Amino acid sequence: MTTVIQYFNESFRAVVNAFVPTPLRTLLKIESGSDKSSFGTTTTKKTSNEVDFDSVLQTRRTVNRFEPKLPDDIEDIIKTAIKSAIYAPNHRRTEPWKFHLLGPQTIQQVCKLNAKIVSEKNGKKAGQRKLERWLQMPGWIVVTCKTDHGEKDAELMDVASSLSREDYAACCCAVQNLCLSFHNAGLGTKWGTGSVNFNSDFHEILGMEDGEYCVGTIWFGTPRNIPDAPIKKKSVEFVIIRHD
Repeated sequence: MTTVIQYFNESFRAVVNAFVPTPLRTLLKIESGSDKSSFGTTTTKKTSNEVDFDSVLQTRRTVNRFEPKLPDDIEDIIKTAIKSAIYAPNHRRTEPWKFHLLGPQTIQQVCKLNAKIVSEKNGKKAGQRKLERWLQMPGWIVVTCKTDHGEKDAELMDVASSLSREDYAACCCAVQNLCLSFHNAGLGTKWGTGSVNFNSDFHEILGMEDGEYCVGTIWFGTPRNIPDAPIKKKSVEFVIIRHD
């Protein structure tokens, strides 16, 4: 029996080393030479998939500071993340999502537009600080929702059964998948929904089509530090409503 357990532990470590990036192993406290979990208990009754999947879900964080350089294999990471994103739940299979991957020139334009908006509201110094901070963000993806349901349905976001509401929900699920995939690759993300995302000049910069609107801007890159998990205000038992 001991031999079987040892074989399982060795296999588990091999899978972790092969498929879980080093930054994520560090975050999860999975030691390449140990059969212990982050809580110090043996994991002989769980498969690697069970351990890894829930850990990826529960350890994703909103990251505010990134290293300036993206990884050399970033193109593959992006394609994998977007592929995962489009497997999000999507009622009626409308596939409403679009992913605008911004290059240096477009990033400059967006940052300057945002700085202008902030300056007009809070003064030039605030706008300059915002410009300097935004220019430090290494990776940018703007996720949009493109609907083809006509003006009537587009006005029904407050109606639960409308396609427009279904499509927005699908895009939000896609964003979560996107961020989780980046996290699994050892990168961090931040989902932003500031006012610039809904500015007509922003839409023009991205060349957004009629019926297309912004769901949010995703910053991504190698995190300089991993924020601590926020303290949950409500426990699992508190949010579960049990019915007979």
